[in-house]
Amino acid sequence: MMVILLNCVTLGMYQPCENIDCNSQRCKILQAFDAFIYIFFALEMVVKMLALGILGRRCYLGDTWNRLDFFIVMAG
Repeated sequence: MMVILLNCVTLGMYQPCENIDCNSQRCKILQAFDAFIYIFFALEMVVKMLALGILGRRCYLGDTWNRLDFFIVMAG
C-alpha cells in the first residue's frame, strides 16, 4: 500500500510540460522513484507467478485481478 501511495504522489508531482528534457533535479528524482516503483511491481508479479503458477484454474492468470495487474505492469 505504501508503494501505491508513493506512486500516486510521484504521479501527482510530475509535470511533463514544464521540463520536457528532464534536466531538473526534481525530474530526475521523480524518474528514479518511477523506476523503483516499476521494478517493485514487476518483482511482486514475478514472485506471485512463481508461487501460484502462471497458467491454470487456480494460478496467477486465473484470477481477474491478477490479469489486470499483469496488464498494468506490462503496459508500464
